[in-house]
Parts: sequence; structure tokens; C-alpha cells
Amino acid sequence: MFWPALDPEKGRRAMNSAVWRLRKLLAASPQCSDGQSLRTVGPEIILERTPSLDIDTWALLNAAHTTFASSSETQLSSAGIKEIIMVLYRYEGPFLDGEDADWILEERERLHSLFIQLAIIVVRHLALRCCYFDAIRLARHALRFDPFREELVRHLLILLALDGRRIDAIRYYEQWLGMIRQELDISPLPTTRAIIQEIKDLHNAESGQHLRARLVGRAEDQRFFI
Repeated sequence: MFWPALDPEKGRRAMNSAVWRLRKLLAASPQCSDGQSLRTVGPEIILERTPSLDIDTWALLNAAHTTFASSSETQLSSAGIKEIIMVLYRYEGPFLDGEDADWILEERERLHSLFIQLAIIVVRHLALRCCYFDAIRLARHALRFDPFREELVRHLLILLALDGRRIDAIRYYEQWLGMIRQELDISPLPTTRAIIQEIKDLHNAESGQHLRARLVGRAEDQRFFI
């Protein structure tokens, strides 16, 4: 997997060298016991989960398990939401960006999908509790890595309008519209066009409450393969 250009014997030697270096690095941490969290058992190499190891991909997977195991978003505690938000802000882009091995591409897509689904759920959770500032900030963070995710764009437009920033919502939409037309040569979905028209037609905060109802939507299936 890691050295496909080498024959099996040389690949194994390269793996042994890499494992030795990793074990030495782990042993340098006072929380690790001589790097024994990384073990070789026959042909298997096992990295055990220990409190001293804080790994981004593990944190994202744990956050996904916690979120998707809940039967509804309302079951998520405030403390749990804060932990998930911290994990989402650790996302810095594609997994092993620049590499193109098949296993990396598959893992990259899986982790990115989990990140986006989690971000959408948490953005909606914050919005329904009127935490507009935090919801807008998180939506913008997620859109940095997936600017064409239209569901997330709709959430951001609604949030800006509910936060009294109708002009910002319209400006964002116009910029986003220009981007998708230039780069993808497509138009927004009817739902997105309907939402921006509703935002343009707003007269006051009370008339914007029907927009908030759009954030609830239908009950979504949260059964994911993680």
C-alpha cells in the first residue's frame, strides 16, 4: 500500500524502518511507555488507542459515532456539541492531500463526507437555538473545503438573514452564483433560488421566522457507515 513500486521484500524493509522511527517518536512522549502503543504482531502492525495519542482522524470518527448514534439532534448535549465543534475546526482539508493511491482517495472521500455531514448537523443545531454567530462561523468554515455544497449554502443564507444581515446574504449568494456559473456552468437548485427570493422579500424579523422553519426540514436519516 505505502510502497507499491517496491517488491514485497524491499517494501517490508521500508515498513520496518518506518515503524521503528514511529516507535522511537512515540517513546519520546512521557505519556507513552517506550512506544509500546505501536506493536508488531506477526504480519500485523497495531497502533493502540491511548489517552496520550490525539489523532485528527480518530477524533472525527468518534464525533461522527456520537452524533449519528443519537436518534435526533435534540439528544446532543451542549458539552457534546462543543466537543464536536472543536473537532470540526481541526479539519484542515483533504486527507493526505497530494497523494493519489486508491486507498488514500477512498479514505479522503469518506472523511470529507463525515466532516460535511457533521458540519451540517451542528450548524442546524446551533441555528435552531438561535446561536447565529457560531452557526455562521462554522458554516463558513465548512464551505471553505466544499464551496459547492448547496445545502450548506442554503443554511448560511438563512442564518445571515435571521441574524439581521439580509444584505450580506444577498451579496454572498450573488458571489456564489457567479462562482458556480463560471466554474461549473450550472444554476442553483430551485430550492436555493426560492430561499434567496424569500430573503429579498423580507420586511421584518417576524416575517423571517418561516425561514427558520426551513432549517428543521424533514427528519433526516442519520444511519451512516463509518
